[in-house]
Amino acid sequence: MTMKKKRRIRITIRPYAAIMQEVIDTCENIEKGLPVTPHDTEVNFADAATMLSTLSEKRMELLVFLHQHGAINIRQLAKGLERDYSNVHTDVKLLLRLGLLAHNKEKLVLVPWDELAIELPLSGLKQTV
Repeated sequence: MTMKKKRRIRITIRPYAAIMQEVIDTCENIEKGLPVTPHDTEVNFADAATMLSTLSEKRMELLVFLHQHGAINIRQLAKGLERDYSNVHTDVKLLLRLGLLAHNKEKLVLVPWDELAIELPLSGLKQTV
């Protein structure tokens, strides 16, 4: 019996400048003929506040529900979550844009990941004292 590799997405806090520098470095390495290592699939946020507001409790519940129930349409998802359709639709659109959700051939919504690896470095948090 073969073990299926878990599909994992990494969610981090990285400033835009750091991401762009990595892209530039990768392009330079390609031009020089140097090997380029593929990175894990990532979603990067500029700061912790944006990450935490984007990955709200309701959106995390939506991700867990979809992962447990498989591909369904947004109306079924809203009914299963006992939430307003328009709010669920808005959340689904955002999560699709981020790559945390996907559509299948039948245009049903699904979670293509088995794991969300959320990295929240203390340096990304602002002190509120």
